[in-house]
Amino acid sequence: MAIPIRVGQVGQSKPVAKANRKSQDPRLWLGISFIVAAMIIGQLVISRASIRVPAVTLNSNIAQGAQIRESDVTAVQVSVPNNENLISLPGDVVGKIATTDLFSGDLISVHSISTEFAADARNVSVPIRAGHLPQVSPGEKVDVWMTPSLDGVALPGPASLIIPNAVIAAAPEFIDAGMDTSVTILVSQDQVQVLVQAMRDGVIDLVAIPVSGNEL
Repeated sequence: MAIPIRVGQVGQSKPVAKANRKSQDPRLWLGISFIVAAMIIGQLVISRASIRVPAVTLNSNIAQGAQIRESDVTAVQVSVPNNENLISLPGDVVGKIATTDLFSGDLISVHSISTEFAADARNVSVPIRAGHLPQVSPGEKVDVWMTPSLDGVALPGPASLIIPNAVIAAAPEFIDAGMDTSVTILVSQDQVQVLVQAMRDGVIDLVAIPVSGNEL
């Protein structure tokens, strides 16, 4: 007696076996795990990026050694990966001293300010003749030039640079081009004698240094 052969059953057994082997392939599950992990990490990054924290930003450029004023800073909300060192209140910045050159738009951290001036820092008031003062603000840098005149001990002659990269400590808010004025600049103690003598021997001019020319 012949045994019947069920062709349909034999033909379907091979695909089922292949499907079972494919579903048990560890590489498939590893790939799925990577995709899921990437999605979770992406969601965390987006979530953190959307969290905004308080910070303090600068409205103007502040040279190293200059004092930060209330008008120089603004409270903002920012999204940053690490806010541990950022200062969040403008009141914690006003009156402090910049420990490095700071620029408009910078966020202020605890490492960029100090409570004290440099030990050898000195403020000196410098007279400027009418029409000789460029537009400068406290915290900016200038080069100090002196031109010997007949009023001083030095012989009249060409102008010379006596102090580079001096910091403006105070300047008039309004400048009348027809009137003499004065500004206060921050210099080191060993530059005081040079500056005071220059004021006796000639005419002082201040040359404003563009932001791109400030040395970091």
